[in-house]
Amino acid sequence: MQCTRLPKARQSGAALILALIFLLLMTMLSTSSMRTATMQERMAGNTRDLNLGFQSAEAALRVAEEWLLDTDVLPDFDDAAGFYQVNSISRPVWDGNSYSAGNGAITLAANLGTAQPPQYYIERLSSIRPAGTSTETGAPAEDIHYFRVTSVGYGLAEDGAGPLTAVVLRSVYRSR
Repeated sequence: MQCTRLPKARQSGAALILALIFLLLMTMLSTSSMRTATMQERMAGNTRDLNLGFQSAEAALRVAEEWLLDTDVLPDFDDAAGFYQVNSISRPVWDGNSYSAGNGAITLAANLGTAQPPQYYIERLSSIRPAGTSTETGAPAEDIHYFRVTSVGYGLAEDGAGPLTAVVLRSVYRSR
């Protein structure tokens, strides 16, 4: 028996290089989709946190307005403990990026599932006498008092320094 040798075929390894290129493309696509999914998850979490902060600030605002409606004799607005004259320098400042506690605000006692319970303060604005009323025609008409209620609500997420989300709401309330 005689063996004949066939000449070696030249192999260039094109299939290996093509497979590696496809593997690289698939890796880049999966990494990109993972980044997109992570970003969307963060955005959804931030939206949820903002919504919780808004709801807690709204709850504090409604509690303060209901308290103004139900209270017959209001306390002195002596620029302390949550009751301030309009634009008092000792009131809390929750505007912009700064936060100043001032003489304090009223903290809502209800647990709303947020990082901190919401707070509010009430400012007494000017009062007006309704048009066409006079004290000469009998019993004097009562003045209409206006109040500005400012509340801050917090989201659920927090870091070591405190809540990451704070939502400030303000309303002007008219007495009855």
